[in-house]
Amino acid sequence: MKKLAKNRFFVECKEANIAQEFLGEDIPDVLIDLPKLILAEKEYNEGRADVVRFRLSAEDKKTILKKAYKKGYKSVSGFLRDLALGA
Repeated sequence: MKKLAKNRFFVECKEANIAQEFLGEDIPDVLIDLPKLILAEKEYNEGRADVVRFRLSAEDKKTILKKAYKKGYKSVSGFLRDLALGA
């Protein structure tokens, strides 16, 4: 966790597939939910063995992240998968 501004923090947990900003007041809830999020991410990924990778600029990555979270996705993978499959 990294402090960004007065009341904003960046939380990253690869096991839970989280890498985003949170308000300071939301941090306790994030920490309480973290074990459940890690388990849910593990279960979700158990059936997915193949990986597709591609390169993009840092600016494009930020844009994709913003779009994914704005549309309610918890992972960029899910967002990109749905876009690619037309879901």
